[in-house]
Amino acid sequence: YFRRSELLGILERAGVETKITDNFQIDSVKYSDSTIIIPLAQPYGNFAKAILEKQNYPNLLDEKGSPIPPYDVTAHTLSLLMNVEVKPFFKSFVYKTVKRGRGFGSGCGLGNGGSGKRDFRNLIYRSQIPVMDEGWTRWVFEKQDKINCNSPYEAVTDKAIREGELSRKTNTIIFPDQSPNQMLNGFAKGTMPDEYTGGIGKEGVANLRKFVEDGGTLVFLNRASDFAIEQFNLPVRDVTKGLPRKDFYIPGSILRTEIDTGNPIAKGMPAQSIAWFEDSPAFEITQARESPVQIIAKYPENPKDILLSGWALGAEKIAGKAALVSVPMGKGKIILFGFRPQYRGQSLATFPLLFNAISQ
Repeated sequence: YFRRSELLGILERAGVETKITDNFQIDSVKYSDSTIIIPLAQPYGNFAKAILEKQNYPNLLDEKGSPIPPYDVTAHTLSLLMNVEVKPFFKSFVYKTVKRGRGFGSGCGLGNGGSGKRDFRNLIYRSQIPVMDEGWTRWVFEKQDKINCNSPYEAVTDKAIREGELSRKTNTIIFPDQSPNQMLNGFAKGTMPDEYTGGIGKEGVANLRKFVEDGGTLVFLNRASDFAIEQFNLPVRDVTKGLPRKDFYIPGSILRTEIDTGNPIAKGMPAQSIAWFEDSPAFEITQARESPVQIIAKYPENPKDILLSGWALGAEKIAGKAALVSVPMGKGKIILFGFRPQYRGQSLATFPLLFNAISQ
């Protein structure tokens, strides 16, 4: 209900007219009460069509056979990102509208954010090199905290990690999408005032290892997962690393994933879901069959089943590979997302994976 309300809110802010109907039936199929009808014969009908239907981006190559990058991304199918079922009809039909309001409240009775000091169980890494995904991560956590009051967080900097200033009350540290080199090294000395230079560094890596071995959880999103693989020598390989663009290129698309619903991190998820794939890794376990690494989500074995919306050149390279894994280390664990589960605050379908990961 929440996901549908979010999607309808976007449509309504754009001026799209929607109708509510009960007892709706077509082609011998009966739909539930409060089904939403969106006629396309309206001023903003094409906008609704653009964000609800799947995109089939063309396979654009230059004269050398290299893919031509899109202006932004190749998919914006909000119905897939938000896991809201949408079905197109290409013929006329009759339906009766009903008047019924919709809405949902927020807040948790704390009043102006509550009083007294809160225990920050979650830290979000904030590099001195600004990255957009860190801002989206904070936005998602702030919104979730206002609704459910269970996701308090505060930022943790390179300096704090290097100096081992990690609160004993902290359970989880989340690392948004960022390149491993930026995370490790930050700005070079001389390019910025000294207080803004340096990244996590080797000292910080050692402190993070101790944090995990003592029972903490580290969550890495998208490209940040490669930082974890490299710095902690995890028994995981990114199969996309080093692939030339002519062979593999997915510049912002929605892919199908298969979920291990028995894993606690997948609680409340369907057996099939989505992943927002944009310059993302995909994982292969490098240990023997007895590996303790848990695969929570993976891509279908058949490459033709992987792409849901957008463009996926060389999808066979990630067929059957893992998209989300959990790696035990000492008393704690490291969770690697090979995608952005909180993409632009829109991918509500994969929010549960992120919030389950920090609550285990």
